[in-house]
Amino acid sequence: MSERDGPVLIELDAADTGPSPADAPSISDAEMPTGQAMQTAAALAARRPSRLVRWFWQLLVAVVVFFASVAAWDFATGLVQRNVYLGWAALILLGLFVIVCLAIVVREWAALARLARIEHLHQDAARVISDNDLEGARKLTDRLVALYSGREDTRWGRDRLSERKDEAFDADTLVVLTEDTLLIPLDAEARREVEAA
Repeated sequence: MSERDGPVLIELDAADTGPSPADAPSISDAEMPTGQAMQTAAALAARRPSRLVRWFWQLLVAVVVFFASVAAWDFATGLVQRNVYLGWAALILLGLFVIVCLAIVVREWAALARLARIEHLHQDAARVISDNDLEGARKLTDRLVALYSGREDTRWGRDRLSERKDEAFDADTLVVLTEDTLLIPLDAEARREVEAA
């Protein structure tokens, strides 16, 4: 037998060909899932839990935190009695941990307070526009400028707003001017950060 380096041709009979994709039965759309399970899960997740369930989880967390803190305190004081240096090191670490936890709680509380303040400003803006209250719009603008006064990246918008806010003769114009000069650049910056993430 001789070896050949070229291509090999295998001839098939016409009767031996397999099924054609055109001969396959069509797929019916009726068998497609409707997403009812996901809609039900989303509705259950969005539903606010009952007061009893909330009390259960809050009390469970309180009990677990209480026993964990008592166990940590007993461990640290027992360690002080056995070995003074290790015990004081454990107490210092425990104290630092409590300080960091309190700092996190204060930071989160401040963030929630800021969100509540922003939500209140949003509601005031809707009220000012619907009532066409120019004096209310001026107060709203001053409160927004005060809110963002600590941010250096809003300086240009605040300066431009202070130059042009006296040109507005109705509430809608002043609110739109405030939004254009102060808030839209912040929204664009936030959008860029989210897109870059």
